[in-house]
Amino acid sequence: MKNLKRSLLALAMLASSVAAPVTAQVSTVLDPVGDALYHAPAFQDFVSGQITMTPGGDFELLMELAGPVPADPPLPPQGRSEIWWLWGFDLDPAAFPRGYPSAPRAAAAPEFFVLVSWDGDDFAGIAIDRRPLLAGGEAIVTPVPFDIHDTMVEAVLPSDLLEDFPASFDWRLRTIDYSGPAGSAAWRPVDLAGAVFNP
Repeated sequence: MKNLKRSLLALAMLASSVAAPVTAQVSTVLDPVGDALYHAPAFQDFVSGQITMTPGGDFELLMELAGPVPADPPLPPQGRSEIWWLWGFDLDPAAFPRGYPSAPRAAAAPEFFVLVSWDGDDFAGIAIDRRPLLAGGEAIVTPVPFDIHDTMVEAVLPSDLLEDFPASFDWRLRTIDYSGPAGSAAWRPVDLAGAVFNP
C-alpha cells in the first residue's frame, strides 16, 4: 500500500510539473472598407490586420484587403516606384529613429518594419530593423517569407529577428505608395490603422 501511495504521489508531482500547452497570442485591428486615400484600388484598402505570436516565438502577420491582389498590380501615379503592404512595430514610444526607409533626416516612430513590396516586376518580403539608427548605425534589412493569396497578404517574422522585443508594444498597419527609391521622402500612406499587442 505504501508503494502504491508513493507511486501515485510521484505521478501527481510529475503531472503538476508538466507545463500547460503554450497558446498563440493574437492582436487584431479592423478598418472600414473604402477609406483608402487617393482613390486607391481595393488591393490597397485593407479591412483587417493581425499579428500572431506562435508557440514557437515567430510572428505571423496577416493583412486582409478589400479586393484581391493582381498577379501584376499596376503601379499608381503616386506609387511609380513601389507599393508596400506594411506592419510597423513601435517598440519604444520615446524613440524616433531617423532614416531608412525614410529620408536620412526624417524621424519615424516604428523601430521595426515588416513589409511585402511590389516594384512592378517582383514581390518581396522584407524586415527592416531600424534600431541601429538610434546609435548612428544602419538599418538591418533581411528577407522574410511571405505569401499573397487572393485578398490576403501574409508574412512571417522569424523569432531570431525578435531580439529585445518588449512583451507589449504598439503596432500599425499601412499600405504605402513609393514614387522614389526606399531611403527617400517620396512616399505616401494610402491606408492606415493601429493597435496594441498586449498578450
